[in-house]
Amino acid sequence: MYYMLLFSVIAASFNSVVLNKARVRKKEDVFPFNLIVSLIWCIILFIANKGHILASSEILFWGILYGLTQTCFILFKTAAMSTGSVTVTTLIGNSSLLISILVSLIIWKEQITAADIIGLGLLAMAIFLCTYTRDSVKSANHTPSWKYYVLFFLMSAAGVGIVFKAFGKSGNLEYCGDMMFVSSIVMIISNLVICFFTGGLKPQNIAAHSRSFVAFAVLSGILSCLYNRLNVFLTGNMDALIFFPSFNGGVVFLSAVLSALICGERLKITQLIGLAVGISAICLIGIL
Repeated sequence: MYYMLLFSVIAASFNSVVLNKARVRKKEDVFPFNLIVSLIWCIILFIANKGHILASSEILFWGILYGLTQTCFILFKTAAMSTGSVTVTTLIGNSSLLISILVSLIIWKEQITAADIIGLGLLAMAIFLCTYTRDSVKSANHTPSWKYYVLFFLMSAAGVGIVFKAFGKSGNLEYCGDMMFVSSIVMIISNLVICFFTGGLKPQNIAAHSRSFVAFAVLSGILSCLYNRLNVFLTGNMDALIFFPSFNGGVVFLSAVLSALICGERLKITQLIGLAVGISAICLIGIL
């Protein structure tokens, strides 16, 4: 099962690089981009299910819930990124794993050890070192609405993991593909509606999208569908204290390395220290 987790981290990290290369920042671009991503999800999941989709009341419930949660995640992430510091917003979003773990401990009575607590503390420190820069905070121009957007971004980011966990615990894990197909339909409809209100469907905006825009969206759709499909299965079969720190932390650290190798970004000393601390934290949580 750990090889599946590693594969998920790799896919999510490469997706981060794709999103970085795509340079999609404006609202009128973000939601058409995610509309294409949702369409790719729908196609992949339909093919993977061999054209047979089970639509029971439970599958519809979880699919709609996940689709709406994922849409909110994208909506508030975009709003927060465009109204405040990208670095600080990223840091707050990554801290959602602490909420997901806390909910899992309370609801599903998962066990926690002293080593896990120390590991979580080190992981939080590592994520801070990898994503926080003093220069970006000094130059940040937070609008009054940013604090509300980033709060909903944090809640929706945690919500994605919690919905995955709850679905896995509901006894419907064998219907992952059906649930995600339903969620992709919900995301298509949601992104269409949002595109209508943000101007993404205006002829001039559609015409402005290049072939690379579509290519990056398709690639992101393939990678994001892959790692989310794996994560639905993994969250239902692994303790939250193993999955969330390993996945979230692993993506932060591997994305930093890939950004340096592929995107030419230079890692600062604090980020290198953060990578070392983060790897140690994940090992501490996962092994002890």
